Amino acid sequence: MPSLTLKIDPKGKLHKKLIARVSSRITMALSKQTNQHVKWRKAEETTLAYIPEDEADAVRRVDREGGKPRYTTIHLPYSYALLMSAHTYWTSTFFARTPIHQYSGRHGETEMQVQALEALIAYQVEVGEMMGPYYIWFYDAGKYGHGVLGHYWEQEIIHYGSIMEYENPTTGQIDVLQTTQEIQGYQGNKVYNVSPYDFLHDPRVQMAQFQKGEFCCSRRRLGWGDILRREKAGYYVNLDELKRHGGEDKGASDGASQLVRPDFSSTTLDEDEGKSHPAGAVFWEFYVDLIPSEWGVGKTDYPQKWCITVTENLELIVGASPLGYIHGKFPFDVLEPEIEGYGLYSRGLPEIMEPIQNTMDWLVNSHFFNVRAAINNQFIIDPSKVVVADTKNGEPGFIWRLRPEAFGTDIRSMVHQVPVTDVTRGHFAELQNMIQIGERTLGINDQIMGALHQGGRKTATEIRTSTGFGVNRLKTMTEYMSATGFATHSQKLVQSSQQFYDMEGKLKIVGDLAMDAGQAFMNVTPDAIAGFYSFVPVDGTLPVDRMAQANLWKEIFAGLRMMPPQIAQGYDWAKMFGWMATLGGLKNIHQFKIKVVPDQQLLGQAAAGNVIPMVPPGSGIAPGNAASTQAGLPSLQQ
Repeated sequence: MPSLTLKIDPKGKLHKKLIARVSSRITMALSKQTNQHVKWRKAEETTLAYIPEDEADAVRRVDREGGKPRYTTIHLPYSYALLMSAHTYWTSTFFARTPIHQYSGRHGETEMQVQALEALIAYQVEVGEMMGPYYIWFYDAGKYGHGVLGHYWEQEIIHYGSIMEYENPTTGQIDVLQTTQEIQGYQGNKVYNVSPYDFLHDPRVQMAQFQKGEFCCSRRRLGWGDILRREKAGYYVNLDELKRHGGEDKGASDGASQLVRPDFSSTTLDEDEGKSHPAGAVFWEFYVDLIPSEWGVGKTDYPQKWCITVTENLELIVGASPLGYIHGKFPFDVLEPEIEGYGLYSRGLPEIMEPIQNTMDWLVNSHFFNVRAAINNQFIIDPSKVVVADTKNGEPGFIWRLRPEAFGTDIRSMVHQVPVTDVTRGHFAELQNMIQIGERTLGINDQIMGALHQGGRKTATEIRTSTGFGVNRLKTMTEYMSATGFATHSQKLVQSSQQFYDMEGKLKIVGDLAMDAGQAFMNVTPDAIAGFYSFVPVDGTLPVDRMAQANLWKEIFAGLRMMPPQIAQGYDWAKMFGWMATLGGLKNIHQFKIKVVPDQQLLGQAAAGNVIPMVPPGSGIAPGNAASTQAGLPSLQQ
């Protein structure tokens, strides 16, 4: 969230100046972004398997609703299947790690500091409810060509009321008291998704390089309760003018008609409540790298990042303040799956697959149209001998009446059935060829989709090898997304935590070495996370490939007895065994590890009576005997 806002008079010169500069940039960005709306709308319709209804389909739909069987144009959800397969691969590789955000010290930071930082970020991911927005972030990237994720630092204050019973000390009777309390809630990073329609960037740079642009902004829809909370926190002003500038939600009509979006302009209140304040409002949160002296908001001549909040109609400013983040970047992160360095926008998977999708739809629909023509019994009749109105009845069990002139003549001379040949019989064979082209285009084959290729039994090696060809394609795409989007986002989480985190608490240790660190929890303080850290990139390896790695480790352990002593004694085989089990999918292998206590510490505990020897049956030694303790029996149970 931005820091405290400037108080700007809605009728002053500064307000007019800022409105002019903000509106000119937003208008410029909108003019470029609008060109993408048609492509994004098609992507939404493709994933919904929706085809806009034409006049012929409308007539057929009316007939079907009336009980008459009629056909319609269909859309194969092939692009949707490819999108979901790629999305499954991305989320499996990014979110299968424990923790999701992994770091390493950059300038000599200790392992304890790294563990403290990972514990804090893992806590924020879980309690801050980041996983849901993460999944949508990756889905938007594949669907539209880019996904946008915003972040801010949350210091939640829970304000709640309650009705309590208490004993009145004066009367001694039970009275009812209504109370209001405030408590400290969650403190940490929060993330939220931004629709591509609601995010604008400087069109003078590519979307992938939006951080190098002068500005970016997002459309925010806020209810009246959220607006009041921001006013109390010091972020909003001029709310008494908000009712006259609320306007309609212009972004609610963007996108496919079948995908219904929230619409704040349709929100109504009762008459008395509507007079005092609106139900909500739509704002542009405009982030700009400005020179304060030129914009009239400060005296410095060095660029700073500011946040200016303006109503969607670009007429009223309700907030203007320095951004206040130590990382010095816009509080958004963009994820793009296509490796494109010069285009203003990248393509989504539905847009890449559009020619193949259209060809597949034509192959299927033309075949079905031909089959329907073949089974519709087309006839040539003599209207002078057959009642034509009877022939229009296509229902089963029909009766055709003959005219009096045809009585006693051969019916075959009056009616001739036209033979129809199915010329589209080979379309489904061509459909398989198009599917193979689609697989080669994106590298998503049947194995990645979870469907084994037909044709006899397959060995594990054959399946893994076949999957590997597609994995190699998706692996590069995944590593690109990790380097350009996820890594920068993860770095901002660290810097925001170092800037704003001022608490002290015990957090659960995360990662593969959590149980090896001793205690399961550690005390995380602001000093414990100080330093410089690098994000450990995602290597793009599909989790199923880790089973192959586990099998390799299994073979290494099987040949352990044949290894030379200088090799066997140079590695910690206990930790390597835990790593092998983790590769195989076992999450809690460390809970079975035996905790070895030093001999001197164990003897001291025995002398204090905290541990007793485990006496073998029939040994004749009484448990707890001091002599047995001094004898140093090999097993002592704590």
